[in-house]
Amino acid sequence: MWLRRGFYYAQFWAVPVLPLWLLIGRGITMGGSGWELLFLLLAAPALSLALIVVMGLTIARKSVRRSRLVSWVDIAVLTVWYAVVIAAGLFSNPLVAVGMIVFTLAAFWSAVWQLIVDTRHRISLAFAGYDAITVTSR
Repeated sequence: MWLRRGFYYAQFWAVPVLPLWLLIGRGITMGGSGWELLFLLLAAPALSLALIVVMGLTIARKSVRRSRLVSWVDIAVLTVWYAVVIAAGLFSNPLVAVGMIVFTLAAFWSAVWQLIVDTRHRISLAFAGYDAITVTSR
């Protein structure tokens, strides 16, 4: 339970820390290309936006908001995503950049899917309760 709660709060810290790490880490190990610096100056805000969107979709789930615990799927996806972003700050490899894009999309769609499933479950429970009330009132 402490791990799930830790990842819940880590999302809030990841928004400023990971893009800053990407800028500082790549800035130290950069090969000297001005185009790479321009790409980093565009990628860091895009990463911040992606982190905010995924965090918002995760917190939009009532089960997460109420318990302040993320799911195990969230932990797996966020661990890999954060690790790839940390690796992108250390290594200048095109595969790491592609991995960062792929795992950003995976984190987004995972959050969307879990939100849909959670909402569908809550709606079905609400309709089941409504049906039970209608049956007993007849």
